[in-house]
Amino acid sequence: MMILIVVAVFGVFLYNQLVNIRHEVKRQENNLQQAEVQNAELKNNLYSILNEKNMKSLINQQSLILEKNPEYLTKKPIVASN
Repeated sequence: MMILIVVAVFGVFLYNQLVNIRHEVKRQENNLQQAEVQNAELKNNLYSILNEKNMKSLINQQSLILEKNPEYLTKKPIVASN
């Protein structure tokens, strides 16, 4: 009789563990799905920002000027005079 009680309790314990694992898997699937949606939204925002038409309107809004011949900073050697 004692063996049956132990087996029954152990069976309930295993069933509870199985249910907990199923809930955790479902929760992780939902988190993954939300992350995929958020990733898609972020990519959409990035692509819309980098769109050439939007860049031109941003340049016009900020009153920026396109430099045709930019001069970048360069390191010039220091020559010691004698």
